[in-house]
Amino acid sequence: MKSTRLSVFKFMLFFAGIGCLLFAGMPQAHASAENQIDAALAASKGWIAQIDAGQYDDSYSFACDEMRDKVKEDRWVVVLKGLRAPWGPVVSRKQLSHVYKPNGVPGLEGECVVITYDTSFKNLETGWEEVVLKWEDGKWRGAGYNAGAKATPDDGSTPPPVNPTEIHTETNVKPQPQ
Repeated sequence: MKSTRLSVFKFMLFFAGIGCLLFAGMPQAHASAENQIDAALAASKGWIAQIDAGQYDDSYSFACDEMRDKVKEDRWVVVLKGLRAPWGPVVSRKQLSHVYKPNGVPGLEGECVVITYDTSFKNLETGWEEVVLKWEDGKWRGAGYNAGAKATPDDGSTPPPVNPTEIHTETNVKPQPQ
């Protein structure tokens, strides 16, 4: 009887060991930036809503460390007030694209997402906005905001070339002419 219990115990221990080895060899799931694109889009909407509401100090608090190191809060507030106040409130906003940039953007290293919006303001009918988010400490943080009037089609401008390290995740962007 004693030897039967010992045999069963060894048998169970053997299979438990095999199970542990198999489990240890499996890739571990973790929250990486590339797997968190939906969270980036939600974070972008939240951050831009703070800017829309004139909560510039709150939007500064949401910014990544690198942005706060480069831009002091009082400067951030002055720039956003100067940029957004003349345009008035947002009338409409439509996301045009989002691009995951695993190697960052110029002046900002690390995983980023660049989100572009087609935005209409009360005093600026054809505008655009660009939000840059950086993956920091397991979540998306604001890294940059820019906005302006859309260029007219007659200006002869061409879009910049796409960096081969970019991973485009958008599904609603029109193909660029070559």
